[in-house]
Amino acid sequence: MHANEIEARWMTFLEENTDIGALALNWPEKRSLTVSYREVYNFDQDFAEIFLVNPSLSLRCGDSALRKICKEKNHHINPLIRVRDLPPDQRRAVRNIRQDDVGSMLAIDAIVVKISSVRPRVVEAAFRCCHGNCEAIQMIYQSNEQELVEPMICDPTTGCGVERPQARFEIVPSLSVLENTQFVELQEPPEKLRGGVQPERLQCLIEGEISGQILPGDRIVANGELFVRSKKKGGKKSTIFDIFLRVNSYEQRNTPFEDVKISPEDEAEIKELSFREDIYDLMTRSIAPSIFGHNYVKESLLLQVFGGVARRNPDGTRQRGDMHILLMGDPGTAKSQMLHYMSELSPRGQYTSGRSASAAGLTAAAVADSTSDGRWTLEAGALPLADTGLAAIDEFDKMSDGDRSSIHEAMEQQTISISKAGINAKLRTRCSILAASNPKGGRFLHPDEAGPYTRQVNLPPPLFSRFDVIWLMSDTPEEEYDRKIASHILANRQSGVDEYAIEQGNEVDPMLNASKESSQDHEGKEVLSREMFRKYVAYAKRNHHPVLNDDARKRIIDYYTSMRTKVTDSADNMEKGKDVITITARALEALSRMAEASAKVRLSDVAEYEDVLRALRLFELWRHELMGDNFDETTIQSGKTTKGRNLESFLKKIIQEMFEGTKINPSTADLLQRTRSEDFDDDRVMSTLETMRTNGTLYSPIFGTWAVTNI
Repeated sequence: MHANEIEARWMTFLEENTDIGALALNWPEKRSLTVSYREVYNFDQDFAEIFLVNPSLSLRCGDSALRKICKEKNHHINPLIRVRDLPPDQRRAVRNIRQDDVGSMLAIDAIVVKISSVRPRVVEAAFRCCHGNCEAIQMIYQSNEQELVEPMICDPTTGCGVERPQARFEIVPSLSVLENTQFVELQEPPEKLRGGVQPERLQCLIEGEISGQILPGDRIVANGELFVRSKKKGGKKSTIFDIFLRVNSYEQRNTPFEDVKISPEDEAEIKELSFREDIYDLMTRSIAPSIFGHNYVKESLLLQVFGGVARRNPDGTRQRGDMHILLMGDPGTAKSQMLHYMSELSPRGQYTSGRSASAAGLTAAAVADSTSDGRWTLEAGALPLADTGLAAIDEFDKMSDGDRSSIHEAMEQQTISISKAGINAKLRTRCSILAASNPKGGRFLHPDEAGPYTRQVNLPPPLFSRFDVIWLMSDTPEEEYDRKIASHILANRQSGVDEYAIEQGNEVDPMLNASKESSQDHEGKEVLSREMFRKYVAYAKRNHHPVLNDDARKRIIDYYTSMRTKVTDSADNMEKGKDVITITARALEALSRMAEASAKVRLSDVAEYEDVLRALRLFELWRHELMGDNFDETTIQSGKTTKGRNLESFLKKIIQEMFEGTKINPSTADLLQRTRSEDFDDDRVMSTLETMRTNGTLYSPIFGTWAVTNI
C-alpha cells in the first residue's frame, strides 16, 4: 500500500470514527487526537497491520490526513495522531527486545525510573544563507534528534546556489518548527524478574504535549516505534547500536494490583469465598503459612494488604488509606521471613534492608544524565517504585538518622519533596510500609531494667507515631509452645525439595506444583494459594471502598473519649503524672483504616460495628504487649517512663526549693533523703542525676552538690 493510499484510508477512518470538532475546541491544551488500535483493526485489518509494521510512514500519513480534514473544516490547527491499546502480540519486556523489533510499533510495560527536563527540539530547521546579500531561507527536516543536519548548498531556485565551504548557514529559530522533547528511562517491573537478574532499562524519546507529564515511579505502557542510533567511541561511530523508543502514546498503570488478571470464573470463586463465615481465619492462615504462630501479627498484616480508603478533601488535603506496621522483635522471631513474604505477595512489593538502603535509594537520587549534556535528572528510589503497593524495610534501626528521617514525609503525606541539584519535584509514595527492627542490646529487657521497649530500639520517638500498629515479638521460653514450634520447623524443613536437585533438573520445583486454589497448613487446615490470595485482594481493592456507618463511628468516638479521660493506676499519678496521654488523635485515623480494611476482606462497601470491634481488638492487643495496661503516648514520644519523667521534675523542684531556702546548693545526701520519703530507689535517683547532668539539665558547682541550669 502506497503513501497516498494510506493517507486516503486514514481520512476515511478519521471522518467516520472521530470527532475533529472536539479537538478544535480543546486546542491548544490538547494538541493530538488519540485513537484506539482496536477501532483501526475493526475498520481495516490490512491497514492496521501496516501501522504495526511501518509505524513511521503510517503516522506521517495519518498526521497529514488529519491536518487536511482540519483545513477542510476551517480549523486552523496542526494536530497529531496518537494510537493506544496495541494488541498483546506487540507487548514486549525490555530484555526481550531483538533486532526484528527495530522499526515496528511496540508496547513496553515498565516503570519510569528517570526523567530529563523538557527541552525544545528542532523538527524542521530554517537555515538562512549568509553568503553576500543572499539571505535565502531553506527548510531541512531533522530526522536524528542527536545530530543537527545542515544544508550543503544554497538552493539555486530561491538563492545564490553557492556550495560549502564558501556558503555559510545559520539557523533561524523563529522560522523553524520546534517540538517539546523529553528523554525518559524505563525499567522492567520487579515482579517480572528472575532471581539475581539486574533489571534492564530502555531510553525513550517523548515529544509533544505528553512530554513532562510522567514522573519517576509511574507505571506505564509506552506505545511507540523502536529505532536505533550508533554508539560513539572516541568520537567515531561504532557497529553496536543503542536502542530507543519514540513514544507515540502511553497508558497509566498505577491502579492497585493492575497486573493481576481476574477471569469471570475467578470472580465467581472470590464472591463465593467472601460468604464463608471463616473468611478472616482462612485469609489470616494464608499469610506466611510456613511461619508458626504470630496469628495476631498475621491478622494485622492481612488488614495492611487490603488497606483502608484514601480520600481527598474539598480543601485539597489528602487522608491516606495505607497502614504502616512496625515489627520490633528479638532475633529469630521470623520478622524477616514475614517481610519477604509480604513484599512478594504484593505485585508492587519492594524489599530493602536498612544497611543497604540510603536516603537516595529509598526516595530519589539526582544523577547526571548522559542524554542531556550532563544535566541532573531524577531517578526514583524504592518508595516511589512501590507506589500503590508495599515497601518492606528490614533492619529499620540500622539505617542512619539522616536516611531514616527522609521517609517521615513519605509515611504521613505519602509524597516525597525533592530539592537537590536544581531539581524541585514531588513524587508520590502511596504505599504501605512494613518495617522490622531489633533491640540495641541484642534482646529486649524488662522495662524496669532498661526503660520502655521503644527506647531499647534505635529509632527516634517521632517515627513511632507514624506507625498504625507496633508489635513486640519477644522470644520467651515456654515449654509447650517451644515444642510445637520446634516440631513445625523441622517438619517444614523436611517437606522441602533439594534446591540443587531442582537447578540440575532432577526434581520439580514445588512452586510449580502448588495448588492454584488452596492447600493445607502445618495443622492440616485449608489455606489459599498465593495466586488466589492476590486475586482476592486485587478484586476487593478495585471494587470496594467502604464507608463507616453510624454505629461504627459512634463506637470509635466512644472508645477515643473514654481513653482520653482514663486515669492510670500508677500510685504517683495524682500530682506527678499530669503529662500522661493514653491516646492521640492519630489513633482515630488508624482505627478507621483498620475497620475499612476489615470490611474489604468480606467485600463489603460498609464498615460496620463488628469491623470496629476487630480493629479495637488488634489495637488494644499491640498496645498491651508494648506497655501493659497503662499505655502512655508521652513515654513513646519522649523515651522516658512516667516514673522517670516524674523523678526528673521532682529532682529539679526540690533542688530549686532547697537553694531558695538556704542559698546553698543541696548535696547528693540531701537529695537522697528527700527522694527516699517519696519511695524512689537510690540507684535510680543516682542514675537520673547523672543523666540530667549529661544532657545539661543539672550541673555540679562543687563536687557532690547540685544546681539547676538556667537556660
